[in-house]
Amino acid sequence: MIYKVDVNSNLINKFKKEVKKIGKNENEVLSALLQEYLEDLKDSEDLDKAIEENDGEFYSSDEFWDLVGV
Repeated sequence: MIYKVDVNSNLINKFKKEVKKIGKNENEVLSALLQEYLEDLKDSEDLDKAIEENDGEFYSSDEFWDLVGV
C-alpha cells in the first residue's frame, strides 16, 4: 500500500540524512516511527481516561505499597 503525505522538504532532507547516517532503510524507520507514534497516541488516550476517572485521592509510594500488600 502506498501513502502520500505532504511533508516540509527541510524535514524530509533531515530525515534522509539521519537515516543514511545510521545505515537504515527509510521505509523501516518510517514504519517504526508510525508504530511508536500510534502507541503514544493510545497511551495518551488511556492517560486522559484515567485522569477523568480519578477519585482525587493520591498516595505516596509507601502508602501505595502498603495498599497493595507489598
